[in-house]
Amino acid sequence: GIDNPQFLQIGQELIIPIGDDEAGPIPGLLLPTATPLPLVIQGVAFYETPVGSLWCLGEIVNTTDLTLANAQVYVALFDASGGLLVEASAFAAAEAIPPGERSPFGILFTSPPPDWANSQVTIMRGEAAGPLAASYVSMAVAETEGQPAGPQLQVGGIVQNTSPDQTAGSVDVIVTTYDTEGMVTAFRQVPVEIAGALAPGSTAPFTIRLNSHGAFPADFGAIAIGHISSE
Repeated sequence: GIDNPQFLQIGQELIIPIGDDEAGPIPGLLLPTATPLPLVIQGVAFYETPVGSLWCLGEIVNTTDLTLANAQVYVALFDASGGLLVEASAFAAAEAIPPGERSPFGILFTSPPPDWANSQVTIMRGEAAGPLAASYVSMAVAETEGQPAGPQLQVGGIVQNTSPDQTAGSVDVIVTTYDTEGMVTAFRQVPVEIAGALAPGSTAPFTIRLNSHGAFPADFGAIAIGHISSE
């Protein structure tokens, strides 16, 4: 029942069912999709690329009081009469979204239909992280500053391990850029360079450069994801 294999971690324990179970799923059928939590999608925008593909960018806001995992969105393009032309799905950039935080997502249509007129963007799934939440370390982003670096936006700041007792073995930062209307224009995720691990209360600097769609970004936001140390 693994939903997104890219979020598997080294040392993670997996449960593999064996044997025949008359009450189990019928072979060949997909496992049922968990009922999505009440989440919010915002800042959705579409951008044509110079090579004729189409980006759909936006972000998921965790409005619950739980850490969210397996957040997935569904995007469909329709013609003027409402006929479905193409559809796709994607997971949020952040594998875990803490309460009140938000994560960007992106879907690239490499051969978009030229006659698409309308779109639908909805939450496909989103689950409480449950025991998986213990794999993540509470992190904060502070002292962020953005400035032009040629055609790019350079964002710098620090991440801080805000956990009272957990050490982070690795930390990722995700920076999202917005236009004047709050639409997502780009995002990028990079690992933070830390000396072995980031102890509780410790900080580490980061710098990210982004190319955005449209005009130069009017604003940006950043989140950090800490993974518990395996030591």
